Amino acid sequence: MGTRSDWHQTVTTIAGTISVLLIAVGLYFTAAANRDTNAATLKQEHLTEQGQVTDRFGRAIDLLGSNELDVRVGGVYALERLMHDSPADEPNIIEVLSAFIRDHTPESITARSNATTSPCRSHTTTSKRRPAHPSDDAQAALTVLGRRPVLAGSHLHIDLTWADIAGASLLHANLTGADLRCAGLTGAYLIGASLRDASLRWACLIGVDLTGADLTGAHLPYTNLTRAKFTGADLTGADLTGADLTGADLTSADLTGANWPSDTPVPHGWARDPDSGLLKRASEQTSSAP
Repeated sequence: MGTRSDWHQTVTTIAGTISVLLIAVGLYFTAAANRDTNAATLKQEHLTEQGQVTDRFGRAIDLLGSNELDVRVGGVYALERLMHDSPADEPNIIEVLSAFIRDHTPESITARSNATTSPCRSHTTTSKRRPAHPSDDAQAALTVLGRRPVLAGSHLHIDLTWADIAGASLLHANLTGADLRCAGLTGAYLIGASLRDASLRWACLIGVDLTGADLTGAHLPYTNLTRAKFTGADLTGADLTGADLTGADLTSADLTGANWPSDTPVPHGWARDPDSGLLKRASEQTSSAP
């Protein structure tokens, strides 16, 4: 039979164990409560942040609808700031700015309604009624679209179909995959711009400067490229079916795999591949001959 001291020691041990368990349980529930509180706080902060984004977006849209040019320009740059602060809203902002550009080039509507066989003909006939360059607000929107932050793996779509943005300054602009079908870009500056996989079917690019531009895989069927400057441009895999290249400067341009117009002489130093019909360097053609 155990002594009194043994019994006392056992009780003390049990009491200590229970105390430890109670402390552990208390800590567990305290931590759980803290987690719930933190989760609720984070949720509230997220909702507050989203509310602020929504308010900023709404105010910027209101600015775009102003009758004052300077106010509209401010709205454009407000959307750019929001695009940086809230990447999740970037697609919506790009859509809004694209629509803003189309809506602020009224000549585009005239061109569309008057178009016959070639939209470029309509852009040319309306040239006397439009300014030599886009309005300041439209140019600001173009600038913002051209320097937008591009998220990894994102597939953002710029829709400027039928937009008459002749004389626009888009130096080094990122217009990868942009839809520029039937757009008027006469005299535009696209030096160093990225137009990879962009669609430019029936577009009017008379006298456009594409020096050093990346047009890899670009779609240019039936595009008017009269006097266009392609010095050092990359046209690898570009589709130029039916394009008008009268007077175009193709010095040092890379035309590897380009689909060249059937009725246009192949540039010096290039030849049609006998199998695919696509362009390849003439030296490759010569070296492959038996």
